[in-house]
Amino acid sequence: MRLLFIVAGTLALAVAGCSGPKGDKGDAGAKGDPGPGGPAGPPGPQGPQGPAGKNGENGVSPPQQFRVVRASPENGLSRPAMCSVDEVLVSATCLSRTGSVEQTPKTISDSGAACDPRPNQSDMPDTVILCARRDTR
Repeated sequence: MRLLFIVAGTLALAVAGCSGPKGDKGDAGAKGDPGPGGPAGPPGPQGPQGPAGKNGENGVSPPQQFRVVRASPENGLSRPAMCSVDEVLVSATCLSRTGSVEQTPKTISDSGAACDPRPNQSDMPDTVILCARRDTR
């Protein structure tokens, strides 16, 4: 019986020690790695239609202002590069096969140009011109 009192007393002391006053809270642990991303959500609703463009109707762009034209020699003859009837020549350049610009093109009125080979030049240069739309106002 005495042994029973000793065991019960020891057990009571152990339980009483666990239920004492609480201590201060410890420091926060390190932040964990982010988890994998979730699946994509459904598409949102269609937005309202925007206003008409400045120089055109809905979704219609105005025509391009400039155009590049390149004329390559054909059968050893120099071909001129020409703008369309509603365009005017802005700039002209003669390009050799090596990419160098070594001569001045001959202009043909206000709508084209041509490049002739230099004396003792084996390859004919290409004619490259820049055309702009004529002002129709």
